[in-house]
Amino acid sequence: MVKTGTAEREAALAEVARPGVMISNAWPDSRETEGATFQAIESVFGDSDFFEALQVVDVPFASERRSIAALVKERGIPLTYTLTRVFAENGLNLSDLETANRERSWRAVVDRFDEAEATGAATVGVVSGARPAEGGRRAEALKALEDSLFHIAGAAADRPLNVLIEPLDYEAHKRCTLGKTEEAVDICRSIASRGPALGLCLDTAHMILNGDDVIESVEMARDFILEFHFCNCVTDRRHPLFGDRHLPFGPPGVVNTGVVAQKMAAMRHMGFLNPRDRPRVLCEVILNEGMTSMDVVRHCRKTLQAAWETARGLCRDAPADG
Repeated sequence: MVKTGTAEREAALAEVARPGVMISNAWPDSRETEGATFQAIESVFGDSDFFEALQVVDVPFASERRSIAALVKERGIPLTYTLTRVFAENGLNLSDLETANRERSWRAVVDRFDEAEATGAATVGVVSGARPAEGGRRAEALKALEDSLFHIAGAAADRPLNVLIEPLDYEAHKRCTLGKTEEAVDICRSIASRGPALGLCLDTAHMILNGDDVIESVEMARDFILEFHFCNCVTDRRHPLFGDRHLPFGPPGVVNTGVVAQKMAAMRHMGFLNPRDRPRVLCEVILNEGMTSMDVVRHCRKTLQAAWETARGLCRDAPADG
């Protein structure tokens, strides 16, 4: 068992961020079996105390939700409860131009708030849904999305829950309505001007596939970012793995440990990674053939640790923030 001592942690990524693990990627089928998600979380914490944030998808079992809530409360771990699988399985689309399904979709999110709270979640995560088949109507769909998110954020205002939306790619692979960081920030600002708060999750794979500059996006969105994902992607459209497939870091994708280090150094220099806020930073790597779930967890941990060690060297002379 590998344990990280206090002195080592102070010189590690935990100094300026909360490294997190995505249970839904390392154990993609855990929601199918009662107790499996909780056991996965225990496995992560039993292996190392490196991770200080969690992401899960929906947990269908009430007793398991209570067990997870007790564990995250005991450890002081922020948990994000993501509804992406619920969206996919139920045809939900917060940006649907068909009003009835759009209302059904945002109400389905609100209906899951009790479930998220019972799991001890700090945050509920959503995505926009598929963009319109008619590409020229995406602007109209973005307005519809804003309306849905206003209802969701408003319903969360009286609860101990934050809501975040993760922009995906709008053209390359996932083809969702919300993609560009600028569009996401505009929606957050518009909703905030009317009262409710909405947060963002930025993901390197989606930003790269959308043609957004990662660091410029962080600077633009930093007031709204609740979670940040390092994720690999294949940008060669001729490659069979083109797109955002949550591959391990390195070829055939364009995000390797060196790229992660460069982005970390830039985010530290701008003050996004800082001792005061310690934003949640996660790696998004799916369980692949030839890997175990703990292989995925350890790959993410080693990538973050190695990248941060390099990043510290790159920004050692930068002024301290926070």
